[in-house]
Amino acid sequence: MKKATKTAAMLLAVTMMAAALTACGNSADTSASNNAEADTTAEVQTQNAEAGTESAAPETGGTLTFGTNAEFPPFEYVTSSGVIDQYDGIDIAIAKQIAEKNGMTAAIENMEFDSLLVALQNGQIDAAIAGMSVTEDRAEEADFSIPYYTATQVMIVKEDSDIASASDMADKKICVIQGYTGEICVKDMGYPYEAFKKGTDAIMELVNGKCDVVVLDSATSQKYVSDNEGLKIVEDASAFESEVYAIAVKKGNTELLDKINQVIDAMLSDGTIAELGAQYIEALSAE
Repeated sequence: MKKATKTAAMLLAVTMMAAALTACGNSADTSASNNAEADTTAEVQTQNAEAGTESAAPETGGTLTFGTNAEFPPFEYVTSSGVIDQYDGIDIAIAKQIAEKNGMTAAIENMEFDSLLVALQNGQIDAAIAGMSVTEDRAEEADFSIPYYTATQVMIVKEDSDIASASDMADKKICVIQGYTGEICVKDMGYPYEAFKKGTDAIMELVNGKCDVVVLDSATSQKYVSDNEGLKIVEDASAFESEVYAIAVKKGNTELLDKINQVIDAMLSDGTIAELGAQYIEALSAE
């Protein structure tokens, strides 16, 4: 497991620095090249900024409130002493730096994943950072920053499972987390599934033999497998395309989006985000 963790951390650093713009989507997206997808992502972001109404960023010296779903280690989770109050993780550390670099204080609002974009629209939060993959549907509801992480979906199964590829899930009981990209991918495959609001609840279904497989993001899957004996990860690159995480803001809030992008770009360029990824994955796996 330690060897696998170190490998994951190295891959994390490479993918972050590369920032490859690919995502889990429909069949047309799947057949597109990486360059075409990058162009499409840039075009969507431009259209979003033009289509939205102008919103102001919080004033310097004020509070920048990020919404998250703290059920997604190593990106966000609750702990006794976090980076921001009781919240910790890669995303939380990024949020803190974004606020500080812009002369503000970061605050966290923890909520269900499905509520994040609604909270943006009604002004409850200024930005959403929650391991959120950029999809066409989400891009219609919010504007997204430049990507800061590239991931893929994997299958978590018991060590004696006969599931070796996504097609093997056809007659199995599948669990996903509500609103996560894993749910979108399984739905697109046409498989029935049960959705949970918390990743820990889905994993417990698997541990207790009440389901056969959990589909979840790769980095978070590493954490759950290291925490629960008897589980393993199965990958299927032909079934699950890579995807990118980005920070969401209210449509039209170009002022805040520009501030966020400047900090993310700097953190990617100097390797800070890659270092955070390796640090948190290694630390959580060692617990």
